[in-house]
Amino acid sequence: MADKATQTVAVIGSGTMGAGIAQVAVQRGFSVRLYDANPAVLERACEGIAARLVRLVEKGHLTAAQGEAAKLRLQAVTRLEDLADAHLIIEAVPERMEIKRKLFTALDSLCNPDTLLASNTSSLSLTALAAPLQHPQRVIGLHFFNPAPLMQLVEVVVGEDTNQATLERALTWVRKFAKHPIVCRDTPGFVVNRVARNFYGEALRLVAEGTAGTAQVDALVRQGLGFPVGPFELMDLIGIDVNFDVTQSIYHAFHEEPRFRPHPLQAQMVATGRLGKKTGRGFYRYDDSGKRLEDTIAVAANNPDGETIDLTMGRDERDVQQLLVDAVVVGDTPLASALRARLAEVQGVVETECGLVYSHETLTGDSVAMRWREEVLESFVRGHQAHLVVASFAGDGPYVGKLLRAVERGARDDTVLLTSLAGPSATELAAWLVQPSVLRGFGLSLPLRPLGGELQAWEWTRPLQCLKQDLKQGLSKKAKRVDDMTQGFIRALGGEPHAIRDGAGGVQLRILSMLCSEACEVLRAGTASLEDVDLGMRLGTNWPQGPFAWLQVVGVPVVYHTLAAVWREQGEDRYRPSPLLRQMVLAGEWDLSALHGGDPISC
Repeated sequence: MADKATQTVAVIGSGTMGAGIAQVAVQRGFSVRLYDANPAVLERACEGIAARLVRLVEKGHLTAAQGEAAKLRLQAVTRLEDLADAHLIIEAVPERMEIKRKLFTALDSLCNPDTLLASNTSSLSLTALAAPLQHPQRVIGLHFFNPAPLMQLVEVVVGEDTNQATLERALTWVRKFAKHPIVCRDTPGFVVNRVARNFYGEALRLVAEGTAGTAQVDALVRQGLGFPVGPFELMDLIGIDVNFDVTQSIYHAFHEEPRFRPHPLQAQMVATGRLGKKTGRGFYRYDDSGKRLEDTIAVAANNPDGETIDLTMGRDERDVQQLLVDAVVVGDTPLASALRARLAEVQGVVETECGLVYSHETLTGDSVAMRWREEVLESFVRGHQAHLVVASFAGDGPYVGKLLRAVERGARDDTVLLTSLAGPSATELAAWLVQPSVLRGFGLSLPLRPLGGELQAWEWTRPLQCLKQDLKQGLSKKAKRVDDMTQGFIRALGGEPHAIRDGAGGVQLRILSMLCSEACEVLRAGTASLEDVDLGMRLGTNWPQGPFAWLQVVGVPVVYHTLAAVWREQGEDRYRPSPLLRQMVLAGEWDLSALHGGDPISC
């Protein structure tokens, strides 16, 4: 690429995205022509860019000379003919196919043969956009994220007719803009918007079905999964109508695929004008300055009859101290390993003294191996005579139920049993026990936060068998003791307990599993590489880590069996796990390094 000052970038559309892209280019030293058919809108955009450059100088990010030079490199134009000799043209006009096609048809005949034509579309098919052109091979997608000057990611979208030279030139341009490109094929939602859909969609379903309240889901996602903001907070910030439109677009583009189905709760919010911060009311209320007015929503779990049962109990400190002395962890998941290490840290013992954790193996049909495992568990628990046993197994109901039954056989009569919600619900697993009242479900996601730091959100649930009993007889002393010990144990291990309604997967793992499964579908279809999916989700949505990195930490069997359990429980095809997850579990191969590399996307 020649000297930047001699390279001309044209941006068509001077709205928020167009002005932001133009600012990126002038800051990086390129001559920029910003086009808009509306002179008033164009003037405001140029003034806004100039003002932002001044602020960058004031903050010391640019020198005064750099700021002035950048402003001089920006030229406002109102005729398409003025863009004919540009080296790169990026359109950022409204998301309507007929508008973009008309524009690109004009550019195709107007511009030099070597001009690169790029679209900033976030939802339309690049292949369909370029189809009518005489030179579709030079059309590519450059999807910047808002605000363009700050966001580091650009999705480089390859259409069916895009050639290799165009892809390589586009990657060079993006890097010259000091952005990080990821390459993806032309599919609805590309990578980021597609994988992120169920960050919102699953949160909406959890609230609508009564599993948890809006504020509680946000808290669990922030304080448990480590996201910077919760899904409802983010929808209010983006605009509930904008988020709903994107979901509808992807849903219809995938021909009504259930995984992307919009939720009636969001449609109702749009219909009633509750669009988030910009209207002063969305899932939360806001004052004129945008400050949230309401910060709490009921967090109690609901029973099937619609009544609310307060699950926020106290705790007997003596019981908690006693259970910490002799509590043990059993399981076959990464979470079991992490909890055993945490418990050993609290108890001041070596890990093998406070837990039995083995690697996950598929034992389907191997009755001898399964029976041996049950006997080992029963013997271990009987030998420790613990007041509390924490179990985390990855499997279906019969697999986990049999292992919990073995734990119960070896336990004391008053032992409390906590079982992970990474799979079947506590209600389903309690059906395997002689004493279901001693069982509680819990949920959290790895990695664990260090002791003494910020508390990590844990979920806990009571199986339906207990709720039914309490509705008839009132909360018994025994049930209260189990609740107290559950919450005390969570606090002792650095967690903050959140009572939710029982269900397969809980809140955190249900959302996380949906995100990981969709990422697997992107990889399976060859839409983008594993590395680019993770990079895209970190930089494009500010996730704490990418879905494949998370999948490696949490464990492929955990994600697969969580989704399979939700699928059985809900009866909706939206929860069917990605075939890639199932194949990895059946093959016993969940080291994702086996999926790295491969041929990069080429044209």
